Amino acid sequence: MKSKFPFWLLCLLLFSALITICIAVFLPFLQNLHQAASVARSEIVTPYPVISEAIPTSEPAISPVPAISSPAVIVSAEPSPTPVATPEPIHIHHYVDGVCDSCGKAPEFYTDFLPREFYQETEKAGSVIRHEYTITAYANHGDGEYDRCFNLYIPYDYNENLPYDVLVLVHGGGGNEDSWLNEVYDYGDIQMQGRVIFDNMFANGICNPCIIVCPVTETYYMQGLTAGINQLRDELREYILPWVAENYSTYAKDGSLESLRAARDHFALGGLSNGALFVFEGGMRYNFDLFGSYAAFSGDGEPWITVRIIQTGDYADLPINCLFTGAGLDGDFQDQYTQIGYDYFLENEPRLTDGKNAFHVDVNGGHEWKVWFTDIFNALPLLFK
Repeated sequence: MKSKFPFWLLCLLLFSALITICIAVFLPFLQNLHQAASVARSEIVTPYPVISEAIPTSEPAISPVPAISSPAVIVSAEPSPTPVATPEPIHIHHYVDGVCDSCGKAPEFYTDFLPREFYQETEKAGSVIRHEYTITAYANHGDGEYDRCFNLYIPYDYNENLPYDVLVLVHGGGGNEDSWLNEVYDYGDIQMQGRVIFDNMFANGICNPCIIVCPVTETYYMQGLTAGINQLRDELREYILPWVAENYSTYAKDGSLESLRAARDHFALGGLSNGALFVFEGGMRYNFDLFGSYAAFSGDGEPWITVRIIQTGDYADLPINCLFTGAGLDGDFQDQYTQIGYDYFLENEPRLTDGKNAFHVDVNGGHEWKVWFTDIFNALPLLFK
């Protein structure tokens, strides 16, 4: 009997055989394609790290020891140097015929307290040296000799190779060699000291630095004002100015009277109250050949006598580089002494012209240091050629 094979079973077998052949042919190709895709994905850099959660365990995971890499080298541009501000050069006024020969301006004068900064210590401080000596009693020969002294102000950064102007400043009645330089005068919140004011003047270019000599006018045994004036006038000529010229750098070649006379333009004499009296009686009348300029504060000294003397003999041919007077507006010293003396000089001495080489400034105040420090501040820039 002939058996029959079902047709549907035959179709199933043929289909299974076809599937097996396809798998056998294409499986290696698919495996290679999957491997290439995996490699490509591993080479893609993602902008952010992929963080996977670690499966917690009973014990904390031990982090691997980090690998030590060489330190990174940070390359940066050199920082630009901070520019250093170049200070403006200090302009030092120098007046000729009442006008600064550098800026062309006339002097401006203070009539009250100086600006506060001029009363404050500066790093550029000068030094004050006390010099003691024994001198003949010129005014009273019977006394033999006097033990005397003067203070010497030497400006900051003094250079012995440069010549310096010399200002002699004389104290008033009851004062001494410390009055102009070392004494401190209390004006409430302002303490005034001459050395500090001079330090600031020179540091700020108000005028050229100079040597300042502060002698003593008083004599022993209460011999009176005239004796003190006569004693100091001879000391200046015979000892003080020669000693300064021999020991410090001035415009005088040496301490001889000939050298001092030749350097007259670079020596000035100033004083207050009784010291102003000395400026005329001990300075102009007796030492006119040694000082080219004069500054008198709160006082005069019979100007009609002084004018007559300086207009005779060799004195008549000598110029007056500057005459400066000043006083406090309060009290009698301004109108009854200083102003009268100044006006007399202008009217009777043709070598003086107001505003060119003669100046008078009134200051708010009385017979006091506030006024005199302002006076010397106003006068000093005008005193030397």
